[in-house]
Amino acid sequence: MDFSALGKKSSQSFHQQKALIKKVLAGQQIPCPVCKQSLRFFPPGSDQPGIRCPKGCTDIALDFN
Repeated sequence: MDFSALGKKSSQSFHQQKALIKKVLAGQQIPCPVCKQSLRFFPPGSDQPGIRCPKGCTDIALDFN
């Protein structure tokens, strides 16, 4: 297995999610890459803080410590 390719793909995924999180937190309407519905931010104090779409196909859990 080529671990350098795996590391590169993982890094790209991390940076894509980081950019998506920044846009959603800035108030931009970002569609889910799968179902195209708007992603929503659930703040700390919610049952599961994070960013997700209504159908649940995108679910990014955020830890606010």
